[in-house]
Amino acid sequence: MRFEFEKEGRQVGAAQWEGPGQVAFELSDEAERPKFTRFFAREEVYLGSGHNGEEFQVRRRDWTPWEFERACTEFARREGYECRRVPNAAVHERAR
Repeated sequence: MRFEFEKEGRQVGAAQWEGPGQVAFELSDEAERPKFTRFFAREEVYLGSGHNGEEFQVRRRDWTPWEFERACTEFARREGYECRRVPNAAVHERAR
């Protein structure tokens, strides 16, 4: 599942869900990377079980497909991007 983000008619980047905990980015401007990384690679705190009973643990977000789709639209709204779902082929391959 892949979403592309545009701003003012120019493609800023794309995020692709490749499986639980696996989100890849393609960016046309590396200055945008911190926004994408901060949003999509954030860690979550959850209550786990440790050696001494229950304890809080941190892990990377494991996106399900529907969570990833909802997150992409929320990210676009928050950052002022236009967002659209596209086939998984790379941008230059779809242009052929």
